Amino acid sequence: MSPDELKALIDATANTAAEAYYWWATGLMVCIHAGFMMYEMGQSRVRNVLASGVKNILAFAFMIPTFFLFGWWLYWAYGTGNIFLPDASAEYAQYYVPWSEGMGPNLQDNASGVFWAAFVLFSATVASIVSGSVIERIRMSSWIILSVLVGSVVWIIAAGWGWSAGGWLVTGWGYHDVGAAGVVHMISGFFALGVLINLGPRVGRFNSDGSANDLSGHSVPMTIAGLMIIIIGFFGFLGACLLYPSPGVSLTSADAGWLTIYGTPTTLSAF
Repeated sequence: MSPDELKALIDATANTAAEAYYWWATGLMVCIHAGFMMYEMGQSRVRNVLASGVKNILAFAFMIPTFFLFGWWLYWAYGTGNIFLPDASAEYAQYYVPWSEGMGPNLQDNASGVFWAAFVLFSATVASIVSGSVIERIRMSSWIILSVLVGSVVWIIAAGWGWSAGGWLVTGWGYHDVGAAGVVHMISGFFALGVLINLGPRVGRFNSDGSANDLSGHSVPMTIAGLMIIIIGFFGFLGACLLYPSPGVSLTSADAGWLTIYGTPTTLSAF
């Protein structure tokens, strides 16, 4: 085997390993939603357990098609420095419209699919966080609308602003949020707070005299097990926040190695 053939084989192996890494990280992120589902079901009263579980399943059912149709496009259209209006003329925004080659099977592109899948799971995480805050407070149809709004619109616009190298928060303010503490968890938390302010307490929580009734969940073990599974899922979440460029591709002054989503060098351990 010649040196050139050996290098080509090494590069191909590196590409395959990187692709497999992100798919495993994405698969691990599913544990986050399994954990949220168990947590919510454990915190629900017996009569509402099924509804709490179905809410989390529907987050997947509606997040995947809506993110395919417009969520992924919004990320790239807002990642060019625009604040209020998406930039439909941006190169990647045109590449990721739902009818483009970038959104279909492509043997020459082993990156678009895995990153799209990872971002879908990020979106579902946002929706699941909101789901946990509205236990026993919301109709299923209303929840579906809110989950699409926060998961495929609100958070992804914020990601384009602050979780993209070209976003206006990054270029104008130097904002860096490597682990998505702001663009995922803060956005979903404040969205949930706004929803709760409007919904108010659960029906039956307070009596007319102001005294409170106990509406404890039916299974503490299920709740605790759910929290532990969420922790497992976050290994995949944080792992998918990193980049590993293909051989020969340099996003920074470093020639190889792990990078943050902003292109700055890091390592798995440091992260």
